[in-house]
Amino acid sequence: MNVHPKYPGFLPGFLRTGWSVGRKINKLIPQLLTEQQIQQLKAVEGHTTLEQCATLFYLAYTNTKTAGSIVEIGSFKGKSTCWMAKALQIAGANEKIAAVDPHINTRDHHVVPDYKEESSYDAFLNNLKNCGIDQYVEPIKKTSQDAAENWNQPIKLLFIDGSHLYDDVMLDLKLWEPRLMQGGIVVMHDTKPFGPRIAVRRAMDDYIVKSKRFKEMLQLANMACFVKTKSA
Repeated sequence: MNVHPKYPGFLPGFLRTGWSVGRKINKLIPQLLTEQQIQQLKAVEGHTTLEQCATLFYLAYTNTKTAGSIVEIGSFKGKSTCWMAKALQIAGANEKIAAVDPHINTRDHHVVPDYKEESSYDAFLNNLKNCGIDQYVEPIKKTSQDAAENWNQPIKLLFIDGSHLYDDVMLDLKLWEPRLMQGGIVVMHDTKPFGPRIAVRRAMDDYIVKSKRFKEMLQLANMACFVKTKSA
């Protein structure tokens, strides 16, 4: 495992936010997962890298004793879902990940990266079953907005990887972040400050960074994790 924060190489480790977290992830993953399990999880189709998946696994595993729910906005075919659910399984946790996704192929690569099927739902369910962790996931086949209407549980870990349009990312944050507990973690995917999905980075900066209510925990090349320090 090789999880490293994305910071200039000339900075000493103690000045790099998340450096110690990256080291903990690198140490924990091979202790908890066999090579066979890692390869099985890696084989699930998706758009998260091994380092990003390992980070989500670590965050889910180390928060199993914390009250609150884990919510994923945007599951696609379940790659990130499977990694987090495997963490719950290994920890023997009595909880489920709320995986929110309408599983509709919009044919708009800004919303969902291109794929052939009309829906990703069957592949999502099959991947959960094949990885042996379907009992640790609650699929919510709805849009983020519709799912939020009926959600009344505090959230300890929020992973946002839905539509990558600026207004949609902002809406996801506005709908779900207020339900994130103080001390809870929000993870944003596709946060590069350049490229075709720069809208995600803009939304993250406008909502999270500018609010000054969050402390950066770890930033990878294309994913950022923040701890909520205070409510609005």
